[in-house]
Amino acid sequence: MILDRFGKSFDEFYKRFFSITKDSWKYYAKFQPSSGKLMKHVAHPIWGPLIRKLYRFEGKNYHTQGHILPINKSLDKSERLGKSMITPVDLVKKAVRESSYRIVLHRCLCRDGFECKDYPRDFGCLMLGQACRRMVETGIARSVTVEEALAYVDRASVLGLVSILGWAEFEAVAKGISYEDHTNYFEICFCCPCCCLGLQNYKHMHKNDHMRSIFKTIGWRAQGTEECVRCGKCVGVCPMECISLDGDGFSVGSNCIGCGLCSVNCPKDAIVMKELVPMKDDLLDYFWGVRPNIA
Repeated sequence: MILDRFGKSFDEFYKRFFSITKDSWKYYAKFQPSSGKLMKHVAHPIWGPLIRKLYRFEGKNYHTQGHILPINKSLDKSERLGKSMITPVDLVKKAVRESSYRIVLHRCLCRDGFECKDYPRDFGCLMLGQACRRMVETGIARSVTVEEALAYVDRASVLGLVSILGWAEFEAVAKGISYEDHTNYFEICFCCPCCCLGLQNYKHMHKNDHMRSIFKTIGWRAQGTEECVRCGKCVGVCPMECISLDGDGFSVGSNCIGCGLCSVNCPKDAIVMKELVPMKDDLLDYFWGVRPNIA
């Protein structure tokens, strides 16, 4: 109970003086590269526990979690022809249609911080739920209609961005969401391989058992086809460094997170995403410990 009161007091203090606003955005953006370097040590035996507590990745009352959704490239043809599939992008759009309130951030904090040259910096996260009104009030986001949000998802797919569905207590605090409102939102980030702190650090995060449990794939995996010419482009973009060239094609390691970056960057469309685990009926079914409310 004392910890709960302290957590609420701290969050309200942070919201009042340090939450991200239109005016403070540039300062937080400048901190992103340093934050990325810090997160590389998330599994360190000494510094790791401190870093994980700082970012609220673990703890008795913390339920931070993220899920990789490959929305940006083709599915395995045999899977597509053999049955009527629910795909990750279907679930994202279903959540959008069922949400009572939607916003998009004016800019991407990661791409701003790393001064991205390859993807648009003014293409930010899509967020759902009534708690997101706070971010419109602070000038870092705009509200959108269902139709605008659906078009936004399609645009992310065209750009070749990776979708990461997440609920993070640290994000709620940083965005100025009140303690009582923490569960009334979740975000759908559209991430690039060059700037996203999550994608940059997945290989480090997965060295820690707890981090593997909160950041994970929803059940997809890259698979090669006979069109592969072994150009090696997929090897360079894989955030988990789990693709290797061998013989007449390439092999994918068991630590593939199904992000689809290899597929979207393949010049021969020789990589497809294969469903390993049947999709659940709702994005909210992937959460545990806390179930975000977007109604």
